[in-house]
Amino acid sequence: MSFTKVCKRKTTAMQVHTNQLYDPQNYPTKMSGKLTHKIIIKKDYVRTDGTCALYIQLFLDGKRKRLPLNIFVAPKMWNEKKQILKGSSDLTKDYNLVIGKKLAGINRIAVSYRLAGIYLTFEKLIEDLTDPSSKVDFIKFCEKELEKQKEVLAKGTYRQQLSTITKIKKFKDQILFQDINEDLINELIIYCKKNLKNKNTTIQTTLKNFKKFLHIANKKGIRTELKFDDITIKSFKGDRTFLTSEEIKTLYEYRESKFISESRKNIVDRFLFSCFTGLRISDIRNLSNDNFIGDFIAFKSEKTGKFQKIKLNESAKKFINESNEFNGDYTNEHINRELKSIVSSCGIKKRVTFHVARHSFATNYLIKGGGIQNLQKVLGHSNIRETMIYVHIVDSIINEEINNMDDIIN
Repeated sequence: MSFTKVCKRKTTAMQVHTNQLYDPQNYPTKMSGKLTHKIIIKKDYVRTDGTCALYIQLFLDGKRKRLPLNIFVAPKMWNEKKQILKGSSDLTKDYNLVIGKKLAGINRIAVSYRLAGIYLTFEKLIEDLTDPSSKVDFIKFCEKELEKQKEVLAKGTYRQQLSTITKIKKFKDQILFQDINEDLINELIIYCKKNLKNKNTTIQTTLKNFKKFLHIANKKGIRTELKFDDITIKSFKGDRTFLTSEEIKTLYEYRESKFISESRKNIVDRFLFSCFTGLRISDIRNLSNDNFIGDFIAFKSEKTGKFQKIKLNESAKKFINESNEFNGDYTNEHINRELKSIVSSCGIKKRVTFHVARHSFATNYLIKGGGIQNLQKVLGHSNIRETMIYVHIVDSIINEEINNMDDIIN
């Protein structure tokens, strides 16, 4: 054998070896055959009005399938070569639009399955044409996965993730897996910021939930241009709005006034109870008489799953009834809507949600001399760094108040 032939053989072997190293092997061994389609007019059956039915004729893996378009036209109106209806009437334009959208839908589904590495059959194609599959549509996938987890997720977590899906549906009514790329994520961030006026922490929560469902999809073999680990979740210091002791007192005076409605009083009771205990709204909602043991409340936190035991101060006891319960039953959304109006009526110019009560408890606890490690236990924080945020708030207040000394001689 000549030296040239030996070299060629070695080169060929090296090319094969290189291809084996670098050619992706993740694609399924059995792929769908080429999907082709054509619009046909069924001339063998003419209706009494002289029209015939139009069908989409599909070929896949050597099989043929006809899908009715529910469009009936005179045979002379059909342009076989251009695959459109002749004429310029509004009805003709509408029919051509319907045909175009149906064909675009078929092509989109075929491409989505191919990119996702899922074998496409006629059954799946027809199913997805009538009801987009969760293997193609990311939003439907999210809804399906969330329902699977409904029984194991904490109620607050479920509501939060459901809220994210609702937000994404408002952003786009359909997101195909093939459309998930960096541009889409940037568009979603801009939409949350400009259209919904979301704060940075809220936007990052939305991205965190988006990433979670994309992770599940990627683990199930659904390939996307942007993978879940390409999405970076940034850490922002959340909004730590809190009420001062004077503002809490103002709310209490409002509660004691004879002008307050029973409904508003019940809501203020919950809020003030949190101001003196640090409990989240989800845990307050779950409290019953069984959780009260003498001067203590014992409960399992809905968010963390931790068992907590907190001593009740005398102020907190004022806001529960004789049965150690709260009067009335209200949704979180209703409570937060009412709180905005209540604090406005009290002349408090702060953006208040129920969680502000927890921040108020933590900040005032430290201002009154409470220890940081004790506060960590009361709040149920796993990491002391979470609790340290309130130390920084108190430090900034002290630094600010030092400047008030200038008023003595100025």
